[in-house]
Formats: sequence, C-alpha cells, structure tokens
Amino acid sequence: MNPLIDRLRAYDPGGIRARLAAQLVVTMTAAMAAEWLLVQARRDPVPVVPLMLGAVVALCGVFAAPMFDTPRQQALNLALIPIPVLGGITLGLALAPYPFWGLGAVIVVLTGGAYLRRFGPRGFFGGAFAFNGTFFGLFLYGVITLASLGWVTVEVLLAVAVTIALQLTVFRIRNDRTLARLRRSFGARSRAVAAVALALTEAPAPRRRARLVRLLRRRTLAFNEAALMADAYLERPGALPAGASPGIVHQRLFDLELAVTNLARFAVTLADADLSPALRELVREGLAAVGELDAARADAAGRLVLEELPDGPARIVAHRFGGCLRAVAEALHGLRGGLGGDEQPEVEFVAAAELAGGFLPGSAGVSQTASEEPQIARRIGRSGLPPNVRIAGQMAVAATAALVLGYTVDHRRWYWAVIAAFVTFMGAHNAGEQLRKGSLRVVGTVAGVLVGALLAHAIGPHVYAALAVILAALFLGLYLMRSSYAWFVMAVTIAVSQLYVELGEYSEDLLLLRLGETAIGAGAALLTVLVVVPLRTGRVVRVATREYLTMLDGVVASAQRQLLGTGSDLRAAERRLDAAYQALMATMSVLGVPLLPAPSERILFSNSISASRNYARNLLTDAAGAVPLDAGQAEELRLAVGTLQASIEEIVTRLRGRECGPYVRSASRFDTLGAGLDLPGTAPPVLALRDLQLIDGSLAVIAEQLGLTVTALDRAGT
Repeated sequence: MNPLIDRLRAYDPGGIRARLAAQLVVTMTAAMAAEWLLVQARRDPVPVVPLMLGAVVALCGVFAAPMFDTPRQQALNLALIPIPVLGGITLGLALAPYPFWGLGAVIVVLTGGAYLRRFGPRGFFGGAFAFNGTFFGLFLYGVITLASLGWVTVEVLLAVAVTIALQLTVFRIRNDRTLARLRRSFGARSRAVAAVALALTEAPAPRRRARLVRLLRRRTLAFNEAALMADAYLERPGALPAGASPGIVHQRLFDLELAVTNLARFAVTLADADLSPALRELVREGLAAVGELDAARADAAGRLVLEELPDGPARIVAHRFGGCLRAVAEALHGLRGGLGGDEQPEVEFVAAAELAGGFLPGSAGVSQTASEEPQIARRIGRSGLPPNVRIAGQMAVAATAALVLGYTVDHRRWYWAVIAAFVTFMGAHNAGEQLRKGSLRVVGTVAGVLVGALLAHAIGPHVYAALAVILAALFLGLYLMRSSYAWFVMAVTIAVSQLYVELGEYSEDLLLLRLGETAIGAGAALLTVLVVVPLRTGRVVRVATREYLTMLDGVVASAQRQLLGTGSDLRAAERRLDAAYQALMATMSVLGVPLLPAPSERILFSNSISASRNYARNLLTDAAGAVPLDAGQAEELRLAVGTLQASIEEIVTRLRGRECGPYVRSASRFDTLGAGLDLPGTAPPVLALRDLQLIDGSLAVIAEQLGLTVTALDRAGT
C-alpha cells in the first residue's frame, strides 16, 4: 500500500472532500465556459457579469447538491434555484435607487432566509440563494437593469442547467462506489490506529508517549467516524450488490472496528506492563499484522498470546489483547469472503447516525434540542426557541449592525461586512461554534490578504494564469475546509484578489479594506450570539452528555438481557452510543468542556467519558453468552444493574438543572457477583461484570465533578 494514498484515504473518508472540491472546480469552469459562449453569441459589452453570475450560481449549486440523497431529489431541488435567485435580483434592482429601502431589504431577506431553515435543506439554501440574488441586484445596479432581466434569466438558467447536467452525469450519486471508497478509508484508518499503538510499545520518552496517547485518541475517534459513515451508506439504494445483507456487512465492519480499537487500548496498557521479552514481541507482531490487515498473522499471534498469558495484573489485559487479535482475523475473513447473501440469515439493521452533506452531523442535533427545550433561569421557567427562530433574530441584529458599521466605513464595500456576519451562522449551531467560525474567518482573511497580494504581483493581468490560481485555491480551500474553515476563507480571499486584478481595481488598500469589513461583520455576529438569545456551548454540552448517558443506559440494559439469556441487540445499542459520543466530542471540541471551570477538571471529565465508552464497548464481546446463574444470582444482577441505571438517571437529572439524589455506587454488587461465579477470571461473563463495575467507577468520577454526592453501596443494609 502506497503510504501517501493511505494517508489521503484516512484524511478524507470516502473521498467525499476531494470529490466535492473537484466538482466545484469542474462545475464553475463549465458554467463560466457556457456563459462565455453566450457572451460571444450576443456580443455582451460587459462579459464579466454573466461569468460572475454563472460562477456564483454553480458554486451555490455544488454546495446544495450533497444535502439531497438521490439524483432525482438533487435535480428537482437544483432546478428550483432560479426562483430565489431571480426573485432576489429583481428585488435588488427595484430597490437599488432607494439606498435605505435597498439596504433594509438585505436585512429582511437575511432574516427571512434564516427563518426558512425550518423547512430543512430546501429552506436553508433557498434563503441563501435569495440573499445572493438580492446582493447581485444591488451590487450590479447600473450595469444591469430591470429591462435586462430577460438575459439575466437566461444566464441563471444556463448556469443551473450546466450544474444539473454535471451532477447527473460526471458527478452522479453512486452509492456503491462511495461505500467502496469508505471501506478503503475504513481500512486506512484502522492501519493508522495500529501504527500509533505499535509506536507506543517501543517505550517512547514520556513526552512522546503523551503525544502518542493523544494521537491514538484522535485516530480511534476518526476510525469510529468512518465506521458510522459506512453504516449510513449501507442503507442507501444501490450501495450493496443485489442479495447482500446490510446487517451482515454492518456486523463485520463493527466487529473489525471494535477489535482494532480495543486492541490499541490494551496495547497501551501492555506497553507499561511487566511482560516477558517473548510476549512483548508477540504483542508487537500482532499489531504489525493488524497494521497490514494480515488476517493469518493476526490470528497466529493471537493464539500464541493466549498460550503465553502472564501472571499478575497484566493477565486479563493480555487475554483481552489475544482475543482481539483473533477477532480482527475473523472479521477480516468475513469481509473478504463476500458481502453476504441469501445463504446467511438476515440481520436487522438501522443506521445509528444520519449524514448531513455526506458527513456526520456533529452537534446539530444536540444544539437543536438545547435550543428548543425550556431553560431554568433564576428559578423562572423560560421557554426555548426553535433554532430557525433564534437564528433569525440573531441574524437580524448581526446583519443590521454589520451593514450600518460597514456602510459607515465604505459605502461601496459594505457587503463584505454583511457577508462575514451571514456566513458566521452557516453550519454553526451554537455560540461556541459561531465564535470559532467568526474568528477563523478573520484569520483566513488575514492569510488570504497576504498570499493574495503576493500572487497578484507575481501573476499580474494574465487571465489564464489568474483563472488557474482561482480554481486551484478554491479546490484546496474546499478540500481542507473541514480541517479548518480558515483555509476556505483564505482561498476565497486569494480568488477575490485575482478577480480585482483582472477588473483593474486591485490595490493593497482594497485588500486591507476587505479585512477591515470582514472583521466588522464577524465582530458584529460574535457579539450578537453572546448577547441575543445565546445558545451557549456549556448548555449544549449538558444536552449532549445527557443523550450520551441515556445511550449508555441502553447498553447496560442490553448487556443485562444478554447475561440473563433473554436476548438483546447489543450491537445496535453500542452503535447508538457511538453516535451520541461523536456528537458529544464534536460539541466539546469547540471550547473544551464548559461545564467545568479548571482545565484539569475538563481533562478528567473528558477522560472519564471516554473510559465509560471504552468499558461499554468491551461488553459486546464479554457479554457474549448467558451466565449460568441461579435465582439468587439473577436477582443480584438485576439489583446491581438497577442501582447503576438509577445512578445514571441521577446524573441526567442534575444535567437537566433539577434537584437530584446521590450517586450510589454499584461496583461492590458486580464484584461480589463475579467472585461468586464458579468461573475463571478470564471467562467472558466475569469480564462483563468487571466492565459494568468499571463503568460505574468512571461515572462516579463524572458525578462527583458535577457536584453529586457519591456514596458506596452498603450491602449489609440492603
């Protein structure tokens, strides 16, 4: 495997970023070429207007298309683009002679567009297209008039036709190909996890070890992201061959991801354990085999590890490590043996996460819940607001402030401030994300001004070179945007600088003005989201933590049913936990953990959440079969699980802002029950009880951090 290709596959799951960036460049180029042919046919005296209009319509269409899942939905919704665009242009041209009303229309359109988010992607992009149209009408007044709307309509329709044609041909949705690419990315990310785990076994220096541990956490989270994305595509039409079972493919991908992730965690522990040289070399051999996805070597190493189990505390971890190696081999054999067909029993499957534009939705769901539910403030109930209503109000205030201040600074370039305020609300769901996006827009503009100025002087008025720079910048900006929004802003600023060179308006002062107007717009938006009905990140983290704990409660309940032999779908419960964990991590990544004041407490909270998820994931293999329990032991298990679930509910109650009771530890019940079983310590049922005990321990830390009283269970008194 070529290391560079493997890195690119791991960086870009399913090649979705690269495909979108390529689609942007190709579609914009094709739209501008079509507009150029139209310009030549009608001898347009101002050819730049159709080219600009075609490029912007194509750009907006490329961003909108991934929000719809089928070619038919994409074609129908892209065909609606001319309605808001032409309506906005007409409005802008009609009001342009009256500056007060024209600028007021911008505020109304932005506010109305934000409210239209209640209608999903169609409303979201409809509002964005209407704003773009209104802006064009105001910006181009004098160059085009209401009398020339006929040709403007033709130009918009032409750009839309090109966008739809390319979307349905060159960039047509092929779920089978996307799933195949996702599986390759899944493999690349599994190798990336194994590589870091292998590096940790080489006894690195303490500082390097700490960096590797942090890197391993990021890579396992990314590995899980690829698994959830693949799961979502399994349900899409045509993703699998006829007769293949989505449930079986999901099982095999899940089992491989779980085994590799657990293998890496256990390797970290074994790296510090007192192992014999032979066993330590077997650990390294197993990780190397997983890094190459060599099923035979992994299975052989796993068997040898299980034969060479050490005595002492490392015995259980080494046993788990060997079992994970064999599980990796089994999952690889299953995936390579085919995708499953009629000869295998059907497995019920529902994807745990829905994708937004091809990616996991991040904090969108929990932010919506946090926005809509009532708050408790000063003991007075305060109703929540739907996100579209909250954002519409914020947009009205931010856009008004940006417009007034931007117009005061420069009455011609005020739109840079308004656009900066507008995009701060695009794809950002709470105050923390909006603060980050607004800040990154300023950072990206600063970088874009510097690079744009250098390129403007280096290239000069060479049209084809400028077009190449513009398209290359937009490709890289969009490809890197999910790493940091600043990359995309930098790319757009570079493109704008090249455009002004070709228009004969370029100057460093103009780029500095853009920076100043951008700072005004971003500052207006940031101040607004902090003051006007703010949706603070701490509140969203509370909701995300609650939803995570609710999913964890479901895993515990499923494990109990599995241990009692009453049946359960533990995989489905685990996947729902994974989706909730991804949403929580996406929310916490913005500004740490705003629930807690001190950085050390935030790290402890994050580590405890991760630990509880890791122990919960162990349950899938450890609760594989029913425990031979007598009636008393079965009742003891029910009591222990009931105590744990009641304690989880106390944390959830606290996170709702309500009075709650103490967190009662259940670990002693699980420990006593495991000791009473006539089974070795490495038997799966005993390990499952230990997992439940460890879940209780990690949740007790979280409860204590949130201010709950933590009490040990006095079994003599119960």
